[in-house]
Amino acid sequence: MAISKINPVAAASSINANAITATSADTMYEASVTLDPAIYTITCASATITNIQFFSNVNTLVTSAVTVSGIVSINLASTADRVRLWTDTGSNVVVTITKTASAMSNVFSGTLDTVTTVGASTYTGTSTSGYGYAVLVGGGGAGGSVTSGGDDRSAGGGGSGGVGGKFVTLTGSMAVTIGAGGTGTAGQAGGAGGNSTFDGMTAGGGGGGALGDTNGAIKAGGAGGTVTGADISSTGRAGGQGNTETNGSATTEIYSFVKTGTTGSGGGGGYNNPGTGSGSGIGTGGNGGSASNPTAATGYGAGGGGAGNRQTSSAYTGANGTQGVLYVLRF
Repeated sequence: MAISKINPVAAASSINANAITATSADTMYEASVTLDPAIYTITCASATITNIQFFSNVNTLVTSAVTVSGIVSINLASTADRVRLWTDTGSNVVVTITKTASAMSNVFSGTLDTVTTVGASTYTGTSTSGYGYAVLVGGGGAGGSVTSGGDDRSAGGGGSGGVGGKFVTLTGSMAVTIGAGGTGTAGQAGGAGGNSTFDGMTAGGGGGGALGDTNGAIKAGGAGGTVTGADISSTGRAGGQGNTETNGSATTEIYSFVKTGTTGSGGGGGYNNPGTGSGSGIGTGGNGGSASNPTAATGYGAGGGGAGNRQTSSAYTGANGTQGVLYVLRF
């Protein structure tokens, strides 16, 4: 009868690792191996430190790494065709290079819009995908003023506006309101910043600093604005207290891929060393005053400095906060 021969089918290999044995410490070892761009984990004995280098051709270094407690991970950005390594201790140390994940390319790109029109307007931005990320900031509060007729009076700094962000569907016609900055007025507490609204989000304005009308008294800084309707948010920060030489403080940074930075509240007025404003990137609070007018906030959503007098009965006016803003990253 006929005899048939069946050739076995080769099984697909699941091995995704390469190993080199370092026979002796402080000796260079090299292996020729093609490694595609990917994430690799290098392991060895935990008591051994392995220095490893990945090369393309003889002398083009792609990347290098050093193990910690026997392990390190690297992102190999381009193809390597040889590996060189050495260990600091031990003998016959097996160093294993394992591909743990394929590298993915970043193909994201977007266009950033900045809306600064105070009051109500319409945002008309669209994108290929129909979506974007929005970051909304409320207006900053003004610092409080100090009244005449007494010495060592200090007012509170203005609070910063709240910051909120979320993923939004872009319709090409979306209502937006940008809150105004609070105004400092002679003889009064600082004015509050206005609320900003967009696509169901409200970023509240910061409160105004308290009036400095009592000798030596501590006066509160304006409250930070609160946020509703956002996926992620940072409540504004209170202004520095008057007569305690306290500084303003900065909000927590959110959505740095849309806009890097924070916004901050104003410093309180003080007898000797008035507080300084805080925040940067989006807005910076104004400095408090001492026998001088305080400084206004800069940027967006920041609180103005509180006024203060020093061994004088003069009146000084609190500094203005800055308006809010809307950032939309269209993609």
